[in-house]
Amino acid sequence: MLTTSVERLEGNNAKLTVTVSADQVDLAVTEAYKKISANLRIPGFRKGKVPRPVIDTHVGREQVLMEATEELVESAYREAIIEEDLRTITNPEISVDQPVGEGETFTFSAQLQLRPELALSAYDDITVTVPPAEVSDAEVDAGLDQLRDRVASLEPVEDRGIEAGDFAIISFTGYMDGEPYEGNVVDKSLYELGRGMMPVEFDQGLLGLKAGDETVAEFPMPAESANAEVAGKTARFEITVNEVKIKRLPELNDELAVNFGFDNMESMRADLRASLQQGVAKTYARAKEKAAREELARRLEGDIPAVLSESRAQNMLQSFMKQLENEGLSLDVYCDAYNIKPEEILADIRKDAEENVREDLALESLFRALGMQVTQEDVDATYAELAEGMGTTVDEQRARWGQAQAPVLWEMVMHRKATGWLLENIETVIAEPGAEKAAAAGTKKTTTKKTTKKKTAKKAAEPVEQPVEAPADSQAEPAKKTTRKKAKPAEPSADAPAENA
Repeated sequence: MLTTSVERLEGNNAKLTVTVSADQVDLAVTEAYKKISANLRIPGFRKGKVPRPVIDTHVGREQVLMEATEELVESAYREAIIEEDLRTITNPEISVDQPVGEGETFTFSAQLQLRPELALSAYDDITVTVPPAEVSDAEVDAGLDQLRDRVASLEPVEDRGIEAGDFAIISFTGYMDGEPYEGNVVDKSLYELGRGMMPVEFDQGLLGLKAGDETVAEFPMPAESANAEVAGKTARFEITVNEVKIKRLPELNDELAVNFGFDNMESMRADLRASLQQGVAKTYARAKEKAAREELARRLEGDIPAVLSESRAQNMLQSFMKQLENEGLSLDVYCDAYNIKPEEILADIRKDAEENVREDLALESLFRALGMQVTQEDVDATYAELAEGMGTTVDEQRARWGQAQAPVLWEMVMHRKATGWLLENIETVIAEPGAEKAAAAGTKKTTTKKTTKKKTAKKAAEPVEQPVEAPADSQAEPAKKTTRKKAKPAEPSADAPAENA
């Protein structure tokens, strides 16, 4: 049996004092002897059957009591913070005056830094702007155009020069400051203008040329290029145009629909609309929740402890690095590909971490303000949901989380219940179609999406010509973006290290 007390100190600090009964002390000492006996080899005694006096002689009673003390402090501390409903954000500073003694109570203390309980200035009258919940005709038309593009044909043109957006079969030899580089010779490869495969000056040098024409494109590479080997150098490309081609899109008719596995254009359009609607519904739900969390977070009063946001940032960084590893990429390769520096990635992660932590604290403040409670039914339902999602049993989930991770599970429940109330009690304003895309275009970061091919669609024919691959030393610098997946803000990951462990 434990006796606990908490003294609140300045800021988010507290002192926890725990007194353990003599019975628990005796049990801890007994377990310490058993553990040592199981690992001690003494001639004449079976493993695990070494008597206490022999252990005291070979190991020392003081060592046994120290081990009992360590085990007792660890288990009693976990039990005490749960009993006192304390949510720590750093490891405790444990103070022990002396080891345990059989037949005696044992007392220790712990200096804690607690998760802050900040207040909201208000939580009513929240209005958020969200993207449309329904697919527009324009979006369906754009989707059909993408499908048409997949089966487009390339036809040669002889009566005019190259225009923006055209294709061309080209050959070229490239130099950097007059010196050739690896892969600098390209022969009769398909090149699409405006795709960003080469610097814009390269494309400009091709405009107006016809089949058989030759030209030289020469220009300085940017001094801030991600590739230090070409930064500030003069690029020179001696180019020959072998053929000019234009893309021909098929007509939107029943023949095209049949080519994609549909009976007619009407059924193809309906199927595409239904497919797009699934994505729009998810986007709408995510955008609504994120906007609501952000608005609530703006109403949170007080500062966030740096250690809390830094802990979240480290977890997110580990997740990002693991994602790169799974995709077979190194950080250097990723940074070169997207012309971004490692410190910029870290700055983005830290910014996201601070925003996520503030949103979580705001949800917890709302939870308290509404007088909500985490019930055993809530916990059991969460275990059941986790078990179903991961293909395990409820008991396996309980064992996986364990006592030490229980506060994290409680936070998950708190966030979900507060989020549920929030989504039911806010006013939504539908943004004009395309407004969210225009806003996203002005931000620094973008997020790549994985696209799923429609099961009934037939594989589109591809041009026989191989597209030109930009040499590593002359690639255009792509727009900065990141494939980093943001941590789901509504709840901590079951695999993530607990911030309050």
